[in-house]
Amino acid sequence: MTLGSIPLPPPYSQAGTSSQRFSLVTNFKTFTTMAEIFVGPKETRFLVHRELLTHHSPFFTAALNGSFAESISQTVKLPAENPAIFELCVGWLYTSQLDPLVFFKDGKPAYYTLLNLYALADRLALEALRNQTIDQISDLAEQTNSVLTPSDTRILYEEIRDNAPLRALVIDLFAFKKTDKLLAEHPDDWHQLFLRDLTVYLKRPCAASLLRHSLQLWRPVSWQVTKACDECSRVLEPGARASACVSCVKVYCLRCLQRGEGKAGFETGTCRPWKGARCRLYHEHRETEACEDLVMGRGRE
Repeated sequence: MTLGSIPLPPPYSQAGTSSQRFSLVTNFKTFTTMAEIFVGPKETRFLVHRELLTHHSPFFTAALNGSFAESISQTVKLPAENPAIFELCVGWLYTSQLDPLVFFKDGKPAYYTLLNLYALADRLALEALRNQTIDQISDLAEQTNSVLTPSDTRILYEEIRDNAPLRALVIDLFAFKKTDKLLAEHPDDWHQLFLRDLTVYLKRPCAASLLRHSLQLWRPVSWQVTKACDECSRVLEPGARASACVSCVKVYCLRCLQRGEGKAGFETGTCRPWKGARCRLYHEHRETEACEDLVMGRGRE
């Protein structure tokens, strides 16, 4: 059976998944069957426990537990996939972790590997792996102060679905980091749809601009200590209801907070959407257990 011939359960259903975290320690005794996965044009062979595949993926549930003849042979063929990327996927299935060192080449971030891994996880309906790939890209961009290359944007816009949250993350990375010189002077061409989306995003208010902050209630007690709203620039009167960020001390008036959107753009502060609101903005949790809510900077990173 090949990837294109397997009908998936209804989109983002609960078939074949569980809201509970999977534990090898508690579930290993139930691993009774190995599935053969043949990957790529040369049919590189992988042996993976069926129970592990079907727990995480509705795609493999349909293939290995369904009414097809392949459910008897326990064999799935993925001729269009890259064996090296699928090997990363198998490693994640058994460890629930991604090794950050894998995503460097010659000392530089290899975002293309993460993009290809995300695309594979999407095709195989591995939501938890997609979310963890989002986390890896976010951390890598923050730790190395880097963003994607022009060739990476071609993978993003040609290999990954249009409504993938990963696109929103990449747009935010370019919007909230100082990337104007990189965009203007890089010798390679950026994907045209990426440039269009980034331009439109910078022209319109967005929720990420406010969600990135750790806000708490604040009222100016006098004209001497008051501030202007960072969004609308209106000076707050003493006693006016507002909120201030505990990290960067920016202030927002009640009207702008109620609107829930602000301007996106480069700033020197530490408040970034992929740090303060990662789960809400970029994760998907239709199939998997939800992370702690990161609204207004609360919860775990």
